Amino acid sequence: MFMLELSILAAICAASYVLKIPYFNLPLDRDFGAHGYIAYSMLKRKQVLYRDLYESKTPGLKLIYMLILRWFGLSRKSFRQFFALYNILTTIAVYALGARLFSPAAGLAAALLYALYSSVPCLWWHFSNTESYYVLPATLSFLFLAYGATGLVTTTFICIMLSGLLGGTTFMFKQPSLISTAAPAVFYLLLYAPHAMVVDLGLYGAGFSLPIIAFYVNFIVIKKTPWKKLPFSLESLNILHKYLTTPLFKANRTTIESNRRRFRTIFYDIIFLVVFSTAGGIALVLSPPSPGLMIIGWVILSFLAAIISRTYLAYHFIPPIPPMCILAGMVITDVGKNLLSAGLLHGSVVAALALAAALVLLLMMIYHLVKDLRMPRELLGMFYSGEDHIYALCEEVGKYIKGVTTEQDYVYSWGHQPDIYLWSERKAAVYCIYPPITNPTTFTREQITDEFAQLLSNKPKYFVMTSDFGKFKEFEQLLVTNYVLEKKYEPYIYVFKAK
Repeated sequence: MFMLELSILAAICAASYVLKIPYFNLPLDRDFGAHGYIAYSMLKRKQVLYRDLYESKTPGLKLIYMLILRWFGLSRKSFRQFFALYNILTTIAVYALGARLFSPAAGLAAALLYALYSSVPCLWWHFSNTESYYVLPATLSFLFLAYGATGLVTTTFICIMLSGLLGGTTFMFKQPSLISTAAPAVFYLLLYAPHAMVVDLGLYGAGFSLPIIAFYVNFIVIKKTPWKKLPFSLESLNILHKYLTTPLFKANRTTIESNRRRFRTIFYDIIFLVVFSTAGGIALVLSPPSPGLMIIGWVILSFLAAIISRTYLAYHFIPPIPPMCILAGMVITDVGKNLLSAGLLHGSVVAALALAAALVLLLMMIYHLVKDLRMPRELLGMFYSGEDHIYALCEEVGKYIKGVTTEQDYVYSWGHQPDIYLWSERKAAVYCIYPPITNPTTFTREQITDEFAQLLSNKPKYFVMTSDFGKFKEFEQLLVTNYVLEKKYEPYIYVFKAK
């Protein structure tokens, strides 16, 4: 029986990989460019994150990207293929957690759903965001928590500490995981084992703190990074607060319409998962208390973390996908067992209707997925990202600049396209690779002055303009005075060379 389960799981993992192959050679978006450039600089130039390169998030994804660049090299395929392989590990973790909490059949159903939903373009379109990667340590954290709740006493302490360690690892990818991963684990420990909550919380906290201690030892003690440059400093928190309290239409106008389009598409794709994970959650609440309750907290608080982020980007809703797949997998297997045990003709009408609804909604999602896979690559890219043409041009611009500069030359990109830095393999002229025009309301006057001073000092050989200057007239005057237009890429990429 075990070999059959293993064979089915292997087939599911293979399908998960195959479904992502059509996206391997699509242009890399700006998030790939931003994270990739920082990873490249850390790997090749030995620049120190935070001290030499501005970043508001914890460093987990940069370390992943350093591994990609070292093992796979710099190419479109490198990043996307690595994600497809990495995602197989998440699929296996989803299976293991579903099997531990419910049954091997529920685990396989959950893994199959996750393999499908991790390939839905409208939700996982970029494959470049942090959420795509931190769902693996999050799932493993709950897996060890489940072993701690249902295992032998001798292994409980170790498993809970490992759960905390993986929760802390998740936090090292992105700070909102404190809400989506650590909070539901803590609530579960408080509710499920109140008699031992002091010990359990202490163990979980000890494990959780280890990555954070390593972070501070590395950046504060070893790398001598000023405190104010770290993502937890008062300065960074003030910027974050200003961003989160600024309406999206003011903070980043370019994302609004593409997000609306994605959410409209997501609704049709994800309706199956919403319906059946909700049914699974209700069934667990009405049943006697069990370790499965941790899944409900995981889903609810993951949605809460996405809502608190206020940006409502589609990929911010990736973290609840694994637990929703597990809940839906549990419901499907329970319904199937009910019908098989009673006989298809004698099973309950509710179970039969539930199974029929599951098949209809699942087939609807698969239809949309197959339709997307059959769509020509260039149309698929434009339909979901809306900016694939620009990303391809940024790659062309970056490679052009690489060919006409030396490694000692600086480059500056004014606009929302840090991918130019990655493809040019040249050093950005400034500490922060996103210029003030990307979020005019969050940049302080001091930061704008510092960036302008860096430009004057480093004298970038090429100045690439992909956005207007708005109120930042000093940058426009610098361009007019010191640079001459060398190339233009339609519709709005201008490459200027220093006079």
